[in-house]
Amino acid sequence: MNERKTAQRGFVVVTLITLLAIATVMVIYATLLATIPGGEVLVGEDVGGNVYYSETNSTSASWTSTLNVASTSASWYARINFTSTYTGGVTITWNLQKMGATWANVTSQATTVVLDGGGNQAVYASSDGLIAGNHDWSTDITQNGQYRIEVRVETTS
Repeated sequence: MNERKTAQRGFVVVTLITLLAIATVMVIYATLLATIPGGEVLVGEDVGGNVYYSETNSTSASWTSTLNVASTSASWYARINFTSTYTGGVTITWNLQKMGATWANVTSQATTVVLDGGGNQAVYASSDGLIAGNHDWSTDITQNGQYRIEVRVETTS
């Protein structure tokens, strides 16, 4: 009878080792091999453009993609040049952001305008997109630092 118990124990041990080996193989097959992100999915229109800055609020001024101003009281302005052929109404939200640990919004302003689809349309940070009411961003800055304008464009039509 002792031999029989030993044989049973041997069978149980072999069975458990076999199950453990099968489980190990299954875990190895379940190991993540790769994460492959897909490309972007554009829903709606692609309204592309570039933000430019100037110390002078004039259409003939030098508008650049970066700007260094002397102090918090030195005026500076922003515009966006749309490069797309999108035609229709848009609301533009101009977010003044300050760099800290990350970019953080300081203030924002909205513009509602109709894009003409010409591929090179300048829109200024005023309520109607015209240069006459272009916002002087220095009025929102109280301390030295690194700032930028982030532009969000949403269709209205």
